[in-house]
Amino acid sequence: MRRYFLCIVLFACMHTMALDIDYRLSMRAGMNMPDGKVDATVGKKGQWVGPFIGAEFAVSFAPNWQSLREWNHARLGVALSYWKLDCTSTGPNDLLGHAISPYVFAEIPFYKGPHFEIGVRPGIGASFITKTYYNTATPEQQGNVLRADNINQAVGSVFNFYLPEALYFNFPIRNGWALGAALGWYHMSNGSIRQPNSGYNLFCGELNVTYRPEEPKGEKSDEEKSTKEYSLEKLRARKCEIEVAFAGGARHVYYRDKMAFFCATIQASAYWRAHRIFRLGGGIDVFYDGSYCDHPTYFQKTYLTGATQADCWRVGVSVQPEFVIGHFTAGFSIGVYLHDPVKNREVSDKDTEAYNALWNEGIMPNKGIFYPYEIINRGRAGDPDGWLYSQINLRYRLPYHLFVHATMKAHLMNVEYVAAGVGVYL
Repeated sequence: MRRYFLCIVLFACMHTMALDIDYRLSMRAGMNMPDGKVDATVGKKGQWVGPFIGAEFAVSFAPNWQSLREWNHARLGVALSYWKLDCTSTGPNDLLGHAISPYVFAEIPFYKGPHFEIGVRPGIGASFITKTYYNTATPEQQGNVLRADNINQAVGSVFNFYLPEALYFNFPIRNGWALGAALGWYHMSNGSIRQPNSGYNLFCGELNVTYRPEEPKGEKSDEEKSTKEYSLEKLRARKCEIEVAFAGGARHVYYRDKMAFFCATIQASAYWRAHRIFRLGGGIDVFYDGSYCDHPTYFQKTYLTGATQADCWRVGVSVQPEFVIGHFTAGFSIGVYLHDPVKNREVSDKDTEAYNALWNEGIMPNKGIFYPYEIINRGRAGDPDGWLYSQINLRYRLPYHLFVHATMKAHLMNVEYVAAGVGVYL
């Protein structure tokens, strides 16, 4: 109780700090992208699902930090969102349910004038969803059936990661009030911690109203606070950076299994600091995925029969553009596997007969680094993961050349696992 009281006091005292604060109330509406499970859950196979509606209350503030001034006087904020995920369904057939999503965000303006502002609003947080596979399936159905008219086929856990990304427009009016709009993509999924894990991809429009109280007398405006100019020499690339990171996590492969498999990532990367807010890098990625070993599992990977610990390791090279805000970096990487021992065991349904013929003759198929595969259906049961992989990387630097590290490994939009760990930088 004491912690909640301190939070309320801190929130109430914000006006006494050297911060300008925005309060924003938003209303949203949009559609959920079809992905084979969300649309099948509500009986709209291959169709967009919705409409859905949402509301949000957000507070943003602008501390006088150099790292934010370098991003065109960006702001930081916290928000709480509510979603009703399918407005066409009610009662016991409301299989998509509702979601409450707290998150943090940055508000980065591209252009900021007296009567108009445009920018992006990236964020990250959590989403708690009321309807999942495990509370919509009956005890008899759980672990025995996934696709049914009365089961949520898309979500396997109450807790999910939340990735809200939006392009926003603000129109200041007077006395601290402004009207605004936004277009956004909002993703909810648990990163394969629990299956099923199709998740939700929400595309929506937003209307909002923002109020900024008058600054306390005697306080300086953002422009006055940041009159210090930085020389071009400081803005130029001044160094290269080398980082080595380790992160560990777990992966749930099949909804009928009760087990999670250990996964890990080791990254060795070199970066060119092109600007104070951007760096471009590349490096070597080593992945371990324990699900490729032989395990007692309901999900019989027949094409992986006989897989051993050696089949759990993959090695690739990747390009890694990243954005920098002070000690925090956020970016993504796109890579290609150079060593992938399971690729010759992974076959799509249409290749099974040809591969079985080779195996019956004692011949192991030999794919090259690049080979045809179905990118859209990558990583699903019966389809190969392929040679392409991607990652989202978040890092925060600590003293003594250490940093904490979180990563989400995926094949484009199909998340394999989420991992966290530590690293060192030079």
